Amino acid sequence: MFERADFQRMADVLAGIEGRFILSINDVPEIREMYSGFHFDEARLKYTASAGAATDARELIIMDSAPSVDLFG
Repeated sequence: MFERADFQRMADVLAGIEGRFILSINDVPEIREMYSGFHFDEARLKYTASAGAATDARELIIMDSAPSVDLFG
């Protein structure tokens, strides 16, 4: 499992790369704060595990820049 410092380190590394990237991660306030310098969109979905009941969830799609098309339109 990642710790808070790992997520911050990943944000720092992504800020310094020359290429493009897209990252999907749980949508929580701490992640929004750490990645505030990037573009992001929200995805609402349902998580399921094995035969368990589905639960509502939010995923944050973080990108180096705004996409040229609507990802969730």
